[in-house]
Amino acid sequence: MSFLVLSAALVSTLLTGAATWYARRRDLFDHPGERRSHTEPTPRGGGAGWVLAFLIFLGAYLLLSKTVPSTFPAVLAAGTATLALLGWWDDHHDLDFRIRAGVQSVVSLLSVSVLAAAGVISGWAPAFAAFVFIAWMVNLYNFMDGSNGLAGFQGLFVSLALAALFAGSGDWTGATIALVLTGCCAGFLPWNLGRARVFMGDVGSLALGFIVATLLVYGTGTDAFALPVALMITALFLVDATLTLAVRILRGERWYN
Repeated sequence: MSFLVLSAALVSTLLTGAATWYARRRDLFDHPGERRSHTEPTPRGGGAGWVLAFLIFLGAYLLLSKTVPSTFPAVLAAGTATLALLGWWDDHHDLDFRIRAGVQSVVSLLSVSVLAAAGVISGWAPAFAAFVFIAWMVNLYNFMDGSNGLAGFQGLFVSLALAALFAGSGDWTGATIALVLTGCCAGFLPWNLGRARVFMGDVGSLALGFIVATLLVYGTGTDAFALPVALMITALFLVDATLTLAVRILRGERWYN
């Protein structure tokens, strides 16, 4: 398993470097502003590197492990790829918020529907809660991306905790996917910690929020861990970002990026 994490980290680091070079070539920069934590223009879109690494390793795992149930990994791969493409386009062209929200909602709804059909989610209330949770987490990670290392480190922490929980329950599919995410986040962080050389951009932050949320939904649905445990793992990030957005909404400020 350590080899898997190290391999994912190495590929993620290399591809993030390529994505950073591309962002500079295409003049894709986040500029300082009143609601920005950085003080100089910083390239965005580096998350394309770790997302591509994640999809490569996830695809390889599916091809090599013929006994792995395909429904959950397929949902994860499809949703991740779709939201990454949405984010990539938004990083280049600044999509209308309604288009972004519409695509995110459709991806979240379809993902929950497939998981419900596979028996991972049972009942309308849990399905609706899962839909809201996934859609909300996608936006929370997107919202927090501009803070150096925050989204990436949170992804690293949550994925490590999930890997341990899945392994403890005997779910090696969940554990392996969580470890791949651990490696991919670890590979991205050297480019983003301290004086950030690149931000994830929408391409990375939307995908990361989706992956984390879907892993949590899958784990609670399969009884790999209890719902309170799932919420506790991501509580700091979830509560902090949610309260910040709630205050902005109450003040009538623009709350979305």
